[in-house]
Amino acid sequence: MDHVDIRAITDVASLRAVEHLQQQVWQMPDRDVVPSHQLLAATAAGGLVIGAFAPDGAMVGFCYGFVGLREGRPILYSHMAGVAEPWRGAGVGFQLKRAQRETALARSLDRIIWTYDPLQAANAHFNLRKLGAEARRYYVNYYGEMPDELNRGIESDRLEVDWFLRAPRVATLMGDDAAGPSSGTEASVPSGAGAAPPALDASGDPPWPQLRAWPHGAPLVRVAVPEDFPAVRRDEARARAWREATRGALLESFQRGYAATDFLRSSPVGFYVLRAGAAGDGRAG
Repeated sequence: MDHVDIRAITDVASLRAVEHLQQQVWQMPDRDVVPSHQLLAATAAGGLVIGAFAPDGAMVGFCYGFVGLREGRPILYSHMAGVAEPWRGAGVGFQLKRAQRETALARSLDRIIWTYDPLQAANAHFNLRKLGAEARRYYVNYYGEMPDELNRGIESDRLEVDWFLRAPRVATLMGDDAAGPSSGTEASVPSGAGAAPPALDASGDPPWPQLRAWPHGAPLVRVAVPEDFPAVRRDEARARAWREATRGALLESFQRGYAATDFLRSSPVGFYVLRAGAAGDGRAG
């Protein structure tokens, strides 16, 4: 990662490179690309575009956010983040998010919000386990029908996460503490997560979702998702079954006052860890 340059960008040439990278990452049609002139206007109004550049100057990743309000307080809404396929798994995404956090804190912002597809296990693991974000809001078919390669053909449900930038867990994961990890190290597995009752489990080969009854008052519950949802999407019926089952389990959990504070990967299914009575300020988990 020492050979990747992470920096905020406002020049038109780099913002146009963000247009091309959007198409590369999401394989989206031209009309869905956030254009460079909008990115430029957003940065002029307090928004933030950060790029990751290879030694040859090519942009290999970016994140984009704009300033908004939640509960009457300013937040940074992180609308997009993507890394070119050859650079995935090299820590580029983590470095982009860490730079985003540092810049937000320097601007007196202490919370970043974004959405992601709850069935994307890699994103869930990155957002909850590696960054220390939390989720307690679920939106059904949030964007409507989406024509890009990653979302086409299935309803665009989204989890919305809160990244509480000053939370002790987040500070440790970002390397703020002298004894803490310096980059990308995962949090410890929460005690009792493996034995937590499932709100959603899976059975069969290939695995199909199975909703389960679970006791009120359980401190932790689990919600299963497939480890490789892009592969599941090749079977339309199974993909829709997973969408509907995770929707039901997560909506019910949030209605009962739980928050998703961790994600554990395994094959063929991983699972969310939801904690009862999560404080909503980053202290849970």
